[in-house]
Amino acid sequence: MIFKSIEKNFQVTLFIFDSFGLGLFTIIGLQKGLNANLHPVICIVLGTITGCFGGIIRDILLNKIPLIFRKEIYATACIIGGSVFLLLAKFTTLTYSFVQILTILLIVAIRTLAVKYHWEMPKFYVGKENSEM
Repeated sequence: MIFKSIEKNFQVTLFIFDSFGLGLFTIIGLQKGLNANLHPVICIVLGTITGCFGGIIRDILLNKIPLIFRKEIYATACIIGGSVFLLLAKFTTLTYSFVQILTILLIVAIRTLAVKYHWEMPKFYVGKENSEM
């Protein structure tokens, strides 16, 4: 509503900040779960929810359907990034800060490539537009 004109003028800039925010908040949520000694799978879910919720709020303020509810790859980038973060942190000798930065950049790269090459999640249902009646 209020932010629609701003969004059109700064679409690429907002996309870049959204992608970095997605990566950053995914790692923050994942680390909070690890600090609470939760199971690694729960930590990945927590990081995914933390990362995606900011985008949901943004889209609601822009009066749009949130990206996570459309076919665009959004939460999948968080899940992949969170999994890579856990694997790198546990099984490599890289510094923790480097693992954080590397994982954030991985999430940004997945998100950017998904938008650039129109990657979509597979459809497991047949909607009205795809049915043969």
